[in-house]
Amino acid sequence: MRLRQWLLLLLLIVPGVVCFLVCMYYALQDWAALQRAYANFERVAGISSDMSTLFVAEAKQNIHRINLFADGVWALLGALIASVGIHGLCAIRQRQR
Repeated sequence: MRLRQWLLLLLLIVPGVVCFLVCMYYALQDWAALQRAYANFERVAGISSDMSTLFVAEAKQNIHRINLFADGVWALLGALIASVGIHGLCAIRQRQR
């Protein structure tokens, strides 16, 4: 491989794939935590009439919603970076023909 191909691989493709995988791992962790927090929110809403308890349960599940959104955005960014590198490899190979 030529220098440009190695640079694309090392600076775009590998970091993009690693970013995607790490962020998806944490997104799945946050998804599970969101499911537990939402179940707790539903349970509290069904049995308690205390508004402060309900607000705390809602805030906890909203924290996981925001984290899941952020993890998903970072995973998409990693995939985009990797796809730019892959596109660059394809464009270099087409120019060589």
